[in-house]
Amino acid sequence: MKRNIVLASIFLLVSFSFSACAPVTPGGQAPEFLNDIGKTLSELKNEHPEGEFVVRLDGFPDAAAACFGEQGAEYVSFFFGGQSGDFEKTMNECEDQLRCAGFITTADVLFTDMEDAMSFQDFFALIGVDDYEYFGEDTITAEGWLRFMYRGMEVMVNTNEVTPGGGWDFTGAERVKSNAPVSIVDAELLQANQNLADAVMFD
Repeated sequence: MKRNIVLASIFLLVSFSFSACAPVTPGGQAPEFLNDIGKTLSELKNEHPEGEFVVRLDGFPDAAAACFGEQGAEYVSFFFGGQSGDFEKTMNECEDQLRCAGFITTADVLFTDMEDAMSFQDFFALIGVDDYEYFGEDTITAEGWLRFMYRGMEVMVNTNEVTPGGGWDFTGAERVKSNAPVSIVDAELLQANQNLADAVMFD
């Protein structure tokens, strides 16, 4: 009996030690849709028959994004970008080769624990990021955008104010709003997709 008590005590002590030392996940629980990264477009079409080809203009400062998902949904799967070319043709012809490289969504969907209009300091402390790049008004195409690495992927956040007629106004305020447009991208998958798309879009 004493041996069983001792073994149980040791097990509880070891379990407590492991739980106390377990790393905290930065930025809270990762959204489930991140599990779709790497899936082919054809796989996503089979899994989400309600989805459709979508062009998004809010995920990057200087390029439109070829995406798949539902219009008006909280997030869409991102495959490649560009400023011209036949995006839809590429998505149709290469659906078995194109892989989901990331997502375009909003800050509060990707970082579910965030509050609205957080200072840069509070926002990056929340998501566990120490290094970021903020593009000021001396930047021609990306002013008001943030860029940083998160979970091994590149994230872009638009901190500008939307204008009534469409487009964005640079504010210079170092704050991240909960509804800020955000993209999160696996750089290797994006490069592979982009190489494929560039060969098809202008053919």
